[in-house]
Amino acid sequence: MGTTTIKNIMFSLFILKSMVIQSVSKPFLEQRNVINFHKNVYNPKLNLNNIYIEKLWKKMLEGKKKFLSGKKLSHNNKKNIVFINITPEELRLRLNFLNQKSQIKILKYNSIVHASVESYLRMSKYIGKIISLSDFYFPMFEEKLENYRLPKEIKYLAIIESNLNPLATSKAGAKGIWQFMPETGKIYNLNINNIYDERNDPIKSTEAACRYFRFLYKKIGNWELVLAAYNAGPGTVDKILQRNKNMKDFWKLWEFFPKETQNYIPRFIAINYVMNYYKEHNISTPHFYPYKYKYKETVLISMKEKISVKFFADNLNIPYQDLRILNPQYLVDLIPIGYKLRLPKNKILLFKSKEGFFSKKKQNS
Repeated sequence: MGTTTIKNIMFSLFILKSMVIQSVSKPFLEQRNVINFHKNVYNPKLNLNNIYIEKLWKKMLEGKKKFLSGKKLSHNNKKNIVFINITPEELRLRLNFLNQKSQIKILKYNSIVHASVESYLRMSKYIGKIISLSDFYFPMFEEKLENYRLPKEIKYLAIIESNLNPLATSKAGAKGIWQFMPETGKIYNLNINNIYDERNDPIKSTEAACRYFRFLYKKIGNWELVLAAYNAGPGTVDKILQRNKNMKDFWKLWEFFPKETQNYIPRFIAINYVMNYYKEHNISTPHFYPYKYKYKETVLISMKEKISVKFFADNLNIPYQDLRILNPQYLVDLIPIGYKLRLPKNKILLFKSKEGFFSKKKQNS
């Protein structure tokens, strides 16, 4: 009887186990993906270990630690409650709506994307600051993307790449808002010398990124795999496609990609969602703007004399830090003849009135 009882217990446990497995399967691969995702989920706090951020960006992005846990981020004022939870049905509905308007048609729901969305929503202060930065960069991104007839949603990739920091530098040596490696940068005419690094130039690097995206899409013809190639390299994508009969479906090929790339597409979809629906989650933007000028309120001027950026800023009544932020490509303070500086348009008249003064200072030095 003891043996029979043990067998009955074992059989019951087996049935229970089967029921549990069946109930949680979505299928098994998707569940496994979610587990792996949580191990490697994007976290800007951790990501900063791999990216050098100048003091300004450190200050801007500080304080995220408070926002990395908890079901709701609440303060004494109920208006500040951030809603980080969203049902699968609601998220699927909103992503479908975004996807209908999208040119790339990859903004689709699955549990990995859901996990990524809620991870971003936990970082509401970080998202608020990114939104503030996007006010300067996105109009320029959209203009360049439109010129190259590329989907405007690609602008969100720069958030994943660099936190919209033009001075970001990875351990591998990638630099700038679009994180170009030196070799790829040279292919797309991003010059590097002891005076400047054009990978740090937001406008020139965006032009280069547009050309690179256009090349990748012409080569691959699938936007999910184009983004995967931007992260892992076109060679990696080529090998995966060759081994899988040229099956161009990122999610079916998901397990063959490096872990970083496995999370790259979900993060891209998630940041698309968050940047479009942050108000619905009660995420507020800070009363703070790192750029005092909009992109269209600035202009490039050519230097007719060798000049110190510090001296230039002082004499045009522009804070030195502001001028450096508008010209992050320069590695030194002394700018040679013929090089260009980006200035606020409202300083052009003052600049022209002092051009002779700058020349005299050079002659007297």
